[in-house]
Amino acid sequence: MSQIAQTVRGRIALGAAVAVAVMFLTLWSTPATAGDAFLRAGVIFSPRDIELEGRWRIGFGSDYPMNLAETIYVGFELQTSVFRQGVADVARTATLFPANGFVNVKYKSGNLARRVRPYGGGGVGLITTFILLSGANVWKRDLGFHVVGGVELGRLSVELQLQRPFSSEATLVNQFESNMSYALYAGFAW
Repeated sequence: MSQIAQTVRGRIALGAAVAVAVMFLTLWSTPATAGDAFLRAGVIFSPRDIELEGRWRIGFGSDYPMNLAETIYVGFELQTSVFRQGVADVARTATLFPANGFVNVKYKSGNLARRVRPYGGGGVGLITTFILLSGANVWKRDLGFHVVGGVELGRLSVELQLQRPFSSEATLVNQFESNMSYALYAGFAW
């Protein structure tokens, strides 16, 4: 595939992700149907072949109830971080900027004891990494999925997440030597 075609496909995918996020924010922004917004920070604990500075992530998004019992939710999540990593062949350092976007479906149980709410679900989306290196900036991207499970304790949220690109040759996309990553997030929901 030519470089121009890849660039066009990448811009279309990014535009589609932004359009979905804007759609969720505008269509369900009325108080009667407002979703659960969240902001989480996390650490990637597998794979372990990266330094500590590259292990953190921040994510935000919103979940919108799709049924009257408010147990089925559809939403979006955006994740990012910024870190530097040495380049193996040369004495330069690259700046890596992962930027992932997912459309999610979650099942949240009824309010147990009014404060504890376990949930689970999954999503599909774009797993990307911008690699900034003088003279050779690259945008690696692939479609992927993630599976999530967690618990909301009042406004506090704790989540375990498994993330993987669909392509088995996409190891550069998630900047690790493994296709699968596991992360633990904690944050707030409102």
